[in-house]
Amino acid sequence: MLEKNSAKHSSRPHLVFANELAGWSKLPSSQGNTPLLRTYRRAIKRAIGNRESAAKFDSLLELEARRFTCRVLLTPEKFLEHNRTAAGAFILNVIYGYNIEPHGEDPLVRLADLALSQFSEAIAPGAWLVDLIPALKYLPEWFPGAGFQRIARNHFKTLTKLAENPVKFTKFQMDRGEDQRSFVSTLLQQGEEEEIVKWSAVALYGGGSDTTVGVLEGFFLAMLLFPDVQHKAQAEMDKVFGKPTFPTAADRETLPYLNAVVKEALRWHTVSPLGIPHRTDEDDIISGFLIPKDAILLPNIWSFNNDPSSYSNPREFCPERFLSSPSALEPGDVTFGFGRRVCPGRLVAETSVFLMIAHTLAVFDIRKPIRQDGKEVEPMVHFTPGILSHPVPFEAAFIPRSQEHEQLIIDFEKAHPVGKGDSNALADALVN
Repeated sequence: MLEKNSAKHSSRPHLVFANELAGWSKLPSSQGNTPLLRTYRRAIKRAIGNRESAAKFDSLLELEARRFTCRVLLTPEKFLEHNRTAAGAFILNVIYGYNIEPHGEDPLVRLADLALSQFSEAIAPGAWLVDLIPALKYLPEWFPGAGFQRIARNHFKTLTKLAENPVKFTKFQMDRGEDQRSFVSTLLQQGEEEEIVKWSAVALYGGGSDTTVGVLEGFFLAMLLFPDVQHKAQAEMDKVFGKPTFPTAADRETLPYLNAVVKEALRWHTVSPLGIPHRTDEDDIISGFLIPKDAILLPNIWSFNNDPSSYSNPREFCPERFLSSPSALEPGDVTFGFGRRVCPGRLVAETSVFLMIAHTLAVFDIRKPIRQDGKEVEPMVHFTPGILSHPVPFEAAFIPRSQEHEQLIIDFEKAHPVGKGDSNALADALVN
């Protein structure tokens, strides 16, 4: 339905709270199957949606993956925090050419995280009575039971800042001749309409930051449960490189087992278990069943990724399934959406996940922590519910594979010291 009949099933449900009151209707991900959606997608594809344009960001993704290993070497117990920092760093750089603050909290990361948290709250099924009774949207904020109006107003303020502030930063840097290549600067230089640019940028951040974090969290957890996988991936890299080396995006074709690990990571932990709902634009008959106009369609992506008919022993983390059975369903083909709603930033997202996994396994062993009594700490294998799912926080020990691997990280950090962040330039852009 969502692939072959996508022309009929590619709209979105209309949520009064999220779309009308909180302002999320302007995002590409909230659009119906309209000419505006196609304008958004053409712009995104032109900037990062094909292999040539996406490859321009490979060196940036490699840099952030290496900085991740530096942070983990310094404070390995904060690996989950470092993972989130890396995701925010590379996606803000890709989209806006913005460098986060290397130490302490970054104002743009804080703003973006708040907006994403509010988005999850806004689209939670059944959370808002106004979605069921749209006439309630006319109630004034002071009316008993209309507290949702105040919440929506706060959401709208946050979203407006996220849409406008980083674009002001990019334009400020362009005017000073100090901009980096980014999604926003590329489209602005091409003469794209600013409204299209800024809302496309918000959608890319929302679609790429927390999802990448969740995939990698699931991967780290899987390595604790299935240690043989990391040993096989490391043996493959040792054979290909011959010495401690940081992989590059260009190495992906020469590392088939590691590439299979990436596919299995996308499958084993389904970050968006039910995807984003689709809405049907017109009646359709599928296998004799009527799918009526305005029906809401929820793709059970978790079920697709755990279907025994596609994947034997689905709760096993088994990259070999993609080597011995090349015809197996590609997890990326369901993880990144369907038909006309497939994630336009998929190529960059897949490259970033590959590089983070490759760099981690290249230099670290991921092991269960050892308690003072000498026993291993077993991780809790639980996942949070919701639109986006994460493993429940767990502990892990990240140990350099050897002195040579540790020295590789140290030498990189010396040769590429972390510079200043762009928060001051952001503040200047908002004043001017």
